[in-house]
Amino acid sequence: METFFKYLNSFPMPLWLAMMFAPNHPLTERASRSSSLLGIAAAHYVLAILNAVRQDQNSGGEVKLDIMTLEGVRTGLSSSQGALAGWAHMLALDLFTGAWIFRQCRRFNAPGWVRIPALFFTLMSGPFGLILFLLWYGRSFGEALPENS
Repeated sequence: METFFKYLNSFPMPLWLAMMFAPNHPLTERASRSSSLLGIAAAHYVLAILNAVRQDQNSGGEVKLDIMTLEGVRTGLSSSQGALAGWAHMLALDLFTGAWIFRQCRRFNAPGWVRIPALFFTLMSGPFGLILFLLWYGRSFGEALPENS
């Protein structure tokens, strides 16, 4: 499980670094739009949650997956398998969000001082990076993003 955790952390790093520091490279643009790459990140979560459910079954015979209460979520995340599934979930959605931010920065010619912090904070704390980008966009272009964004 520790090996999978290390792999999960390293898998998206080339794309994150490319989006931050090589934004004009053709491979960066292609990778940021790659449904295969983003799909693999999502598949990591599916594998991790299936492992957590399987482990839950092996320990008590009954799956106790409860995402409707705070206590149920806390209990689910309290095992190594549950924490790994939660982490894989965050990494996949942060990567998806980061790729979207990158594409929007390219579309609207955002300067590096916007793109790099927005991507860094999306990588480190998810929604905070998204908020940074949206604040810049709102101040620069108005409230709502145009359709087909």
